[in-house]
Amino acid sequence: MPGRNRQRTYQRAKGIFRRFGINWVNGGFTFGGFGHCDDVVGSGDNAPFLMTRCDFSGGVIDKPDTGFFNASFFSYVADLLDNSNEFPHIGIAESPNNVAAATAGAASTNPSRPYVDIPVNILELADISRAFQVQGRGLFDTSLRSNAQANLRYQYGIRPLVSDLTKLIHFSDQVDRRVREMERLVSSHGLRRTTGVFSGSANATISRTIQSDGILVTGDFSGVTTQDVRVHCRWLPTDVPALRAPGAMRSLARRAVLGLTLDQSTLWEAMPWSWLIDWCSNVGQFFKANRNIVPAVLSDVSVMRHTRTEYTWGGFNDGDTNVSSIHAVRESKERATSFIAPTAQIPFLNGVQMGILASLAITRS
Repeated sequence: MPGRNRQRTYQRAKGIFRRFGINWVNGGFTFGGFGHCDDVVGSGDNAPFLMTRCDFSGGVIDKPDTGFFNASFFSYVADLLDNSNEFPHIGIAESPNNVAAATAGAASTNPSRPYVDIPVNILELADISRAFQVQGRGLFDTSLRSNAQANLRYQYGIRPLVSDLTKLIHFSDQVDRRVREMERLVSSHGLRRTTGVFSGSANATISRTIQSDGILVTGDFSGVTTQDVRVHCRWLPTDVPALRAPGAMRSLARRAVLGLTLDQSTLWEAMPWSWLIDWCSNVGQFFKANRNIVPAVLSDVSVMRHTRTEYTWGGFNDGDTNVSSIHAVRESKERATSFIAPTAQIPFLNGVQMGILASLAITRS
């Protein structure tokens, strides 16, 4: 299918810059904003797409004529705003790459995903039982090491088990929802689902020379970038007769919701220290994305990113020269096809995870 590019540039009046009795800039136009869109023309949908826009406002200089050698400005747009590349997106370190995002999206939309993973809980019961025995023998031990061990037992023994027991209250509703998903799966279009996998932001302050010709004005711009990442997945059945057999959908839905299988995902979750590896990779999500209790295959997956950046500067006034405040916006929306695979990542730990690492350090010291 052929590609298509559409673009448009917006202009605004540049104003007048005068010096030595000469108008160095006498009106005309300068950059005000642009928008461009790259997509694919043809049948079908979900093809690659990229839209980018940028808009500037403010930054107008006014300075009266105070003599032959002095520069004067009349509704003059600062030279900084002639360049659309001066205000880029701020990088968000935690944002996943396309493959990691696609794998996370596939894991959370897979018709075979567990709601409560019973086999994993059974395999972990022995560890939980030993944890309670150790906890009982150390009830009156208030040392730092004992508290660290108690935190680890809670985070990886008691807390997940209680959470799963609570989820079982909604077991019947989850089975009904999964049956409805499987009915969509065997429809002519298959199962189509879109899910959010990331939402984050980053802040930065950048210094820019706003005007250097005629006068010197510099400023610090406060910038913030926000990004939302969503993943669209399409699942197709691999065995329609088996899914349409009487009672088959509800039976498979119960198995999937309870995770009643012994596969790579089960063994990975039950393996000691797999949780620590999952902090630095997406191996666990990759196994979940490939779970196949419900006979289905991921036909295609696309990653959609919406990134928006705003910069602001409050303006300048020294009694003689006035520069109005500046507001710059850069926005992009992108859709790209991808695939699922194990990937490594640099973890940015939250407070709970830092507490777990601290507890590990204490117990190993």
